[in-house]
Amino acid sequence: MTKYQLAALLARKLHISTRRALFLVDSFFEALKELLIQGKNVSFQNFGTFLIKELSIREIYHPGERRKKRIGSRRRVYFKASPKLLSKINDKN
Repeated sequence: MTKYQLAALLARKLHISTRRALFLVDSFFEALKELLIQGKNVSFQNFGTFLIKELSIREIYHPGERRKKRIGSRRRVYFKASPKLLSKINDKN
């Protein structure tokens, strides 16, 4: 699903214009992005949590250059679905 498709679905559910719904979707993702950049975990009840994890410095073998290469420390975003969401996704009935 694309951002525009999400906005169209939201517009139908809320009975608002697609343009207004697209503004809401853009605003939501911008706020989420700002919180993650600040290093804060973002949690939504019955949906899941966006987690920031620190990855340490490590060395990898680069086959193209035939030598070891050092990768610096960095942060990565992970998503962990809530148990309620997982049970609904995996419900066979």
